[in-house]
Amino acid sequence: MSTPPVALYGAPCSLYTAKVRSCLRQNRIAFEERFQSHPRYRDVILRAAKNHRIPVVEFTDGSVVQDSTLILDELERRFPVLPRTNGILRTIDQFLESFADRSLLRAAMHYRWNFPDENLAFITGEFGRILAFSQPGQWDAAGSGIAGRMSAYLPPLGITPEAIPVIESSYLSFLDALNVHLSQHPYLLGNSPSRADYGLMGPLHAHLGRDPYPVRIMLKRAPLVFRWIERMNAPEATSPEFPETDASYFDPLALPDSLLDVLRRAAIEYVPELMETAKAFATWCERNADRPAGAPVSSQGQDQPSFGQIAWQLEGHTIRAASAGHTLWMNQRTTDTFSALQHAEKVTASTLFEQFGAACVLSLNPPRRFSRLQNTLSLA
Repeated sequence: MSTPPVALYGAPCSLYTAKVRSCLRQNRIAFEERFQSHPRYRDVILRAAKNHRIPVVEFTDGSVVQDSTLILDELERRFPVLPRTNGILRTIDQFLESFADRSLLRAAMHYRWNFPDENLAFITGEFGRILAFSQPGQWDAAGSGIAGRMSAYLPPLGITPEAIPVIESSYLSFLDALNVHLSQHPYLLGNSPSRADYGLMGPLHAHLGRDPYPVRIMLKRAPLVFRWIERMNAPEATSPEFPETDASYFDPLALPDSLLDVLRRAAIEYVPELMETAKAFATWCERNADRPAGAPVSSQGQDQPSFGQIAWQLEGHTIRAASAGHTLWMNQRTTDTFSALQHAEKVTASTLFEQFGAACVLSLNPPRRFSRLQNTLSLA
């Protein structure tokens, strides 16, 4: 049996695996998907990745990359035929990828774990097969164990009984805006998929477009989002709704109103939490001024640490959650792209981001920069 160019260690129900899998399929990169129960995962991948998070990708040269964002970076580097945005559009691309990674995670986790009557049997079966595929008698026990652990993540994400109504209403408003946009365009930024599409595929496919309860909502309320999921999971160009279109992206000087509406909804959810996270990190830096470059942010060995509790307003409701350092690392990528633009492009990008309520993210400048060393958030 020949070795695949890419081995993807993930799971059908894994949010961040869906992000990577879609990129591989859309760009016709041959790969083999494997579960965590695969012998090589235990014997080789865990040692290299140094944590249990999926997805992880292994290349034929032995390189192992963990974290969906870094995996997409590596795929772009190794397969330069991948279409990619540049300049101003790249900042929008990265902004939406960051929003999907953090803000849509909240809706994804709520709709998965807070509707056990509809979802639990399906989800525990999924996890059981992933962890113990060769032992069918152990599926229920394995699945139930991880389900219990995952449910414990809800309060730190801000998913509390008081917050649930606004989490749901905000998600549905975003879903409505995205459905309108996809009635006019095959992908987020034009006629080719981009980082924004891959990022959104994580929560919108793996949780919200696949779990029994939320998928019914999507099918009824946003059928074109569900159709986009089908398109994003296909290895071939499958956009008969948009015949005779080229593979171009939008002109950043003429973005459609439908995309601006999607971006406004993303900004409403994402920007306030991001700014409060930045404040929490600034306080953390004052208390840890002697932490050297290259040191992990977490002294407890957490790969994605928090800087403490934060609170922000989402459409008039207070959300309280644990701040997420990973969010600042993701936004750092957006600000780096913005900083590399020519002056005229910076002016245009700033105007665009102001138009949809996110201009402040481009000038966000925390007191320390981040890196990821050995798959752990570290100080640069």
